Amino acid sequence: MGFPNIMRVEADGRRGGIWLCWDAKVFTIELISACFQHLTVRVTGTATPPWLLTAVYASPKQDLQRFLWQAIENTREEFDLPWLLTGDFNAIRTPLEQAGIVTNATFRRCQRFNERIDQVEFIDLGYSELRFTWTRGEHPDSYKASRIDRSLCNSSWNDSFPNMSVLHLPRLHSDHHPILTSTGIQGVHSSPSRPFRFEGAWLTHETYVDFLSTSWDSQAPLHEALKKAAEKLAEWNRSTFGNVLQKKRRLLRRIDGIQARVANEFSPGLFKLQTKLEKELDEVLEQEEILWFQRAREKWVKFGEHNTAYFYQQSIIRIRRNRIECLKNSSRVWISDPRELAALVFYFFSLLYL
Repeated sequence: MGFPNIMRVEADGRRGGIWLCWDAKVFTIELISACFQHLTVRVTGTATPPWLLTAVYASPKQDLQRFLWQAIENTREEFDLPWLLTGDFNAIRTPLEQAGIVTNATFRRCQRFNERIDQVEFIDLGYSELRFTWTRGEHPDSYKASRIDRSLCNSSWNDSFPNMSVLHLPRLHSDHHPILTSTGIQGVHSSPSRPFRFEGAWLTHETYVDFLSTSWDSQAPLHEALKKAAEKLAEWNRSTFGNVLQKKRRLLRRIDGIQARVANEFSPGLFKLQTKLEKELDEVLEQEEILWFQRAREKWVKFGEHNTAYFYQQSIIRIRRNRIECLKNSSRVWISDPRELAALVFYFFSLLYL
């Protein structure tokens, strides 16, 4: 496999067993805790801050799974780090994640699993390609399948790796499909050119209304007027409105510097400047919340409350959900290379329109 370093939880006969393999030239691994259902380590690399990784192989017995989740809760109380859990949880979140008969017991198990995930505030990272991760039986009467393998993370890990992906790979000589969770660091998706998008935060800028009025050509046909206004607004956004997140960081640095100086020697001039910068920061924070609210598209959240972190999480999840990770070509082979994906999409639509 090309990973010279190994850590493992021994199997009990033919049951259980967890292997963790890595290259010490790339990562430093420190054991945090281990038992027959999980192996938790601290991962330290050169390109990212430290984070936790838990490899999971949950017992199929419900009464034993509670020990796994108690260990997860204990680790959560001890560490405040980005955290990824991945592996076989031997549980599903909804009846749609299995093929077969759905009973009242199925709903109860789903509810219990979801409650455990919510209790520790984890996010399900979803998947691409195959629907189920475990299958058994080759006859319709005996066929069973479910999505019992998955990757979960906390919001901090989700923030640290916005380009991550989860793929369900083909299975070979096993009833489980391997799941590949990529941090996306080495294969960051290039950002395609995006169409013009109106930003709700523009409405908070004092010059926006006047600028739009002078930019609108009422004599031109509607489509031309819209195109010209969009071009001018895009330029206004770059030159006048600016990058909201950069403005936020710049203002925070300036306020921090002023407060450090005032702490040593009070100055009315600096205090006045701090008040002015804090007012500007309040405006920028409002713009940031509108920005993430617009991208999250969560209409049911009451607007006006400070839910910036929530909107940001929803935005990342939506972007990841909309991203095409792989497609099946005419030979029914899954394609995941970005260049091959682009060529496949171009070929498909060229057959339709050219």
